[in-house]
Amino acid sequence: MTKYQLEDFKNKKIALVLSGGVVKAAAWHIGVTLALEELGFTLKSNRNSTEDIVAQRSLEIGTYVGSSAGAMIAIFLACGYTPQEIINGAFGLTESEMKRLTYKEVFYLHRNKFKPKRPELYHPFEEFPAFVRALVGPVLGFPGLFSTEGVRKYLLDGILEHDRFEDFIPDLFIVGTQLDHSQKTIFGKYNYPNPSHDSTAVYQTGVKISDAAAASMSVPPFYAPFPIKNPETKETNYYIDGEIRETLSTHVAEDNNCEIIISSWTHTPYHYHDEVGSLINYGLPSISIQSIYLLIQKKIISSRANRATAVDILNTVSTYMKQEKFSNSHRRDILAILERKLNINPNVKLIDIFPDHDDYKLFFANAFSLNPKTASHAVKAGYKKAMKVLSQPEFL
Repeated sequence: MTKYQLEDFKNKKIALVLSGGVVKAAAWHIGVTLALEELGFTLKSNRNSTEDIVAQRSLEIGTYVGSSAGAMIAIFLACGYTPQEIINGAFGLTESEMKRLTYKEVFYLHRNKFKPKRPELYHPFEEFPAFVRALVGPVLGFPGLFSTEGVRKYLLDGILEHDRFEDFIPDLFIVGTQLDHSQKTIFGKYNYPNPSHDSTAVYQTGVKISDAAAASMSVPPFYAPFPIKNPETKETNYYIDGEIRETLSTHVAEDNNCEIIISSWTHTPYHYHDEVGSLINYGLPSISIQSIYLLIQKKIISSRANRATAVDILNTVSTYMKQEKFSNSHRRDILAILERKLNINPNVKLIDIFPDHDDYKLFFANAFSLNPKTASHAVKAGYKKAMKVLSQPEFL
């Protein structure tokens, strides 16, 4: 495992990218931010910064990119809540000015306001036996059991002083996935061009933070897609979980010219332990979670491997040109062309903080639990892993 010298972080533009994973991931992210704070990082917010002071602090995280549960934590941090305040307030450990998150908001029942007409071509259970149609038909006709409207109201009533991205001093981005198109949407205050690596990803401004968060946290099939009216077209689009198309939108931080990108995620698959045994013994929930984690981890590993290959190509070509005594100007021009073609900035450093495979307690933890005792293991695990990855004795 790579360790990092904190000297390398000083006076750099740093981003924190937070993935989804419901409450369990949120608790992990809190642990990671606790470690960052203890190591001397400043978590830039509306409370500890002003528009008049633009000078960057030595170790400052000024960009937050959040998807799903990560969007919630990103909002907390951008508002100015410290990691300890989030633990105390959101999980109700102590009396706090921060409003406690309850199951009423998390499991806010979805209510169909109207039943739209469907074309006659849609008969998903037409060939199934009658008892199957009777059993699953009514359930699968719903877009989702719950709605993120409860979480949206929680943010508006108890967290957000401002509901516009433009009113935040740190750069905040929230990622959603459009239901009816192959499109990822990055909500924020900057109308950047489409990312070069994905022409189907778009930046969108003018959307309220609470709406963007509710859209990003609409995890199917538990939560119904969330509607957002496009400020430009005035059409209503429906959104689901922000990580459906791409896990860890580190490219957003790169588009925002960040030089160091710290990513926190929890999708580590279970590896067999004698004392635990096979997941076959734990039923459908554990098997489903493992399947999702295997898929997500593969996407992350492939992305990192592609990046490593691109950097290796640049280094190999650079070494060859030096050996062949290419002029510095020609070498720089050729490398610049390769960087554009490979969609890589070799000067950007990516740091991943994720659970170890042997932490089966975290794997089996209830992802939706708001119980402080349940969340405490994820908080401690995130803290320890971040310290393990980032800490060096000379900086403690």
